[in-house]
Amino acid sequence: MTAVIESVVLALSYPLRLMATWLAVGCLRLFGVPIHAERTLLMLEENGLEIAVTDACGGIEQLFGLVLVGGLFAFLMQSRFVFRLMHWATILPCVVLANAIRLVVTVLLVRAFGEVILGNTWHLALGWVQTVLAVVLLWLFGKGVRALT
Repeated sequence: MTAVIESVVLALSYPLRLMATWLAVGCLRLFGVPIHAERTLLMLEENGLEIAVTDACGGIEQLFGLVLVGGLFAFLMQSRFVFRLMHWATILPCVVLANAIRLVVTVLLVRAFGEVILGNTWHLALGWVQTVLAVVLLWLFGKGVRALT
Protein backbone atom coordinates (compact mmCIF):
# COMPACT_ATOMS: atom_id res chain seq x y z
CA MET A 1 0.00 0.00 0.00
CA THR A 2 2.83 2.42 0.83
CA ALA A 3 4.42 1.82 -2.57
CA VAL A 4 1.14 2.74 -4.28
CA ILE A 5 0.87 5.99 -2.29
CA GLU A 6 4.50 6.87 -3.05
CA SER A 7 3.88 6.23 -6.75
CA VAL A 8 0.84 8.52 -6.75
CA VAL A 9 2.75 11.25 -4.91
CA LEU A 10 5.61 10.98 -7.41
CA ALA A 11 3.20 11.14 -10.34
CA LEU A 12 1.55 14.27 -8.92
CA SER A 13 4.82 15.87 -7.84
CA TYR A 14 6.59 15.76 -11.19
CA PRO A 15 4.25 18.13 -13.10
CA LEU A 16 4.32 20.56 -10.17
CA ARG A 17 8.11 20.55 -10.17
CA LEU A 18 8.24 20.98 -13.95
CA MET A 19 5.89 23.97 -13.90
CA ALA A 20 7.75 25.68 -11.06
CA THR A 21 11.14 24.98 -12.65
CA TRP A 22 10.20 26.44 -16.02
CA LEU A 23 8.47 29.44 -14.44
CA ALA A 24 11.54 30.15 -12.32
CA VAL A 25 13.89 29.79 -15.30
CA GLY A 26 11.73 32.17 -17.32
CA CYS A 27 11.74 34.77 -14.54
CA LEU A 28 15.47 34.46 -13.96
CA ARG A 29 16.25 34.76 -17.68
CA LEU A 30 13.99 37.83 -17.85
CA PHE A 31 16.34 39.48 -15.36
CA GLY A 32 19.49 38.37 -17.16
CA VAL A 33 20.51 35.37 -15.07
CA PRO A 34 22.34 32.85 -17.28
CA ILE A 35 20.42 29.68 -16.45
CA HIS A 36 18.71 26.80 -18.18
CA ALA A 37 16.89 23.67 -17.10
CA GLU A 38 16.69 20.05 -18.10
CA ARG A 39 13.44 18.70 -16.74
CA THR A 40 13.63 19.60 -13.03
CA LEU A 41 17.34 20.33 -12.91
CA LEU A 42 18.37 23.98 -12.82
CA MET A 43 21.81 24.68 -14.27
CA LEU A 44 23.62 27.94 -13.63
CA GLU A 45 25.63 28.64 -16.76
CA GLU A 46 28.15 30.95 -15.09
CA ASN A 47 29.58 28.36 -12.68
CA GLY A 48 28.13 25.03 -13.82
CA LEU A 49 26.26 24.53 -10.55
CA GLU A 50 23.24 22.24 -10.78
CA ILE A 51 20.25 22.49 -8.45
CA ALA A 52 17.81 19.59 -8.49
CA VAL A 53 14.16 20.27 -7.75
CA THR A 54 13.37 17.01 -6.00
CA ASP A 55 10.11 15.49 -4.83
CA ALA A 56 10.71 16.74 -1.30
CA CYS A 57 10.92 20.37 -2.41
CA GLY A 58 8.45 20.25 -5.27
CA GLY A 59 5.44 21.58 -3.40
CA ILE A 60 3.45 18.35 -3.15
CA GLU A 61 3.30 18.52 0.66
CA GLN A 62 1.98 22.09 0.45
CA LEU A 63 -0.62 20.97 -2.09
CA PHE A 64 -2.08 18.39 0.30
CA GLY A 65 -2.18 20.90 3.16
CA LEU A 66 -3.60 23.68 1.02
CA VAL A 67 -6.48 21.50 -0.13
CA LEU A 68 -7.79 21.76 3.44
CA VAL A 69 -6.79 25.37 4.01
CA GLY A 70 -8.16 26.31 0.58
CA GLY A 71 -11.47 24.66 1.34
CA LEU A 72 -11.71 26.59 4.60
CA PHE A 73 -10.71 29.90 2.96
CA ALA A 74 -13.18 29.35 0.13
CA PHE A 75 -16.00 28.53 2.55
CA LEU A 76 -15.31 31.54 4.78
CA MET A 77 -14.47 34.09 2.08
CA GLN A 78 -16.98 33.32 -0.68
CA SER A 79 -20.76 33.47 -0.47
CA ARG A 80 -21.81 31.28 -3.40
CA PHE A 81 -20.77 27.76 -4.38
CA VAL A 82 -19.43 28.75 -7.81
CA PHE A 83 -17.15 31.38 -6.27
CA ARG A 84 -16.04 28.95 -3.57
CA LEU A 85 -15.13 26.53 -6.32
CA MET A 86 -13.25 29.24 -8.25
CA HIS A 87 -11.33 30.18 -5.10
CA TRP A 88 -10.55 26.55 -4.28
CA ALA A 89 -9.32 26.02 -7.86
CA THR A 90 -6.53 28.56 -7.27
CA ILE A 91 -4.74 26.15 -4.92
CA LEU A 92 -2.60 24.63 -7.67
CA PRO A 93 -1.46 27.99 -9.09
CA CYS A 94 -0.62 29.15 -5.55
CA VAL A 95 1.59 26.12 -4.92
CA VAL A 96 3.36 26.41 -8.29
CA LEU A 97 3.87 30.17 -7.97
CA ALA A 98 5.17 29.93 -4.39
CA ASN A 99 7.55 27.15 -5.42
CA ALA A 100 8.78 29.13 -8.44
CA ILE A 101 9.44 32.16 -6.21
CA ARG A 102 11.34 29.90 -3.81
CA LEU A 103 13.47 28.62 -6.70
CA VAL A 104 14.17 32.14 -7.94
CA VAL A 105 15.20 33.26 -4.44
CA THR A 106 17.33 30.13 -4.00
CA VAL A 107 19.19 30.73 -7.26
CA LEU A 108 19.75 34.41 -6.46
CA LEU A 109 21.03 33.55 -2.97
CA VAL A 110 23.31 30.83 -4.36
CA ARG A 111 24.75 33.33 -6.83
CA ALA A 112 25.34 35.83 -4.01
CA PHE A 113 26.51 33.57 -1.17
CA GLY A 114 27.47 30.24 -2.71
CA GLU A 115 26.40 26.66 -2.19
CA VAL A 116 25.94 27.14 1.57
CA ILE A 117 22.40 28.24 0.68
CA LEU A 118 21.64 24.69 -0.46
CA GLY A 119 22.37 23.38 3.05
CA ASN A 120 19.72 22.09 5.41
CA THR A 121 19.13 25.29 7.40
CA TRP A 122 18.55 27.52 4.37
CA HIS A 123 16.65 24.83 2.53
CA LEU A 124 14.31 24.30 5.48
CA ALA A 125 13.83 28.04 6.03
CA LEU A 126 13.01 28.63 2.37
CA GLY A 127 10.57 25.72 2.53
CA TRP A 128 8.71 27.37 5.41
CA VAL A 129 8.69 30.69 3.57
CA GLN A 130 7.26 28.88 0.52
CA THR A 131 4.48 27.38 2.62
CA VAL A 132 3.55 30.73 4.17
CA LEU A 133 3.72 32.39 0.76
CA ALA A 134 1.39 29.77 -0.73
CA VAL A 135 -1.16 30.43 2.04
CA VAL A 136 -0.87 34.20 1.56
CA LEU A 137 -1.31 33.80 -2.20
CA LEU A 138 -4.37 31.62 -1.63
CA TRP A 139 -5.84 34.30 0.63
CA LEU A 140 -5.03 37.03 -1.93
CA PHE A 141 -6.62 35.03 -4.74
CA GLY A 142 -9.68 34.70 -2.51
CA LYS A 143 -9.77 38.46 -2.04
CA GLY A 144 -9.54 38.82 -5.83
CA VAL A 145 -12.42 36.41 -6.43
CA ARG A 146 -14.43 38.27 -3.81
CA ALA A 147 -13.70 41.63 -5.43
CA LEU A 148 -14.83 40.32 -8.81
CA THR A 149 -18.15 39.21 -7.36
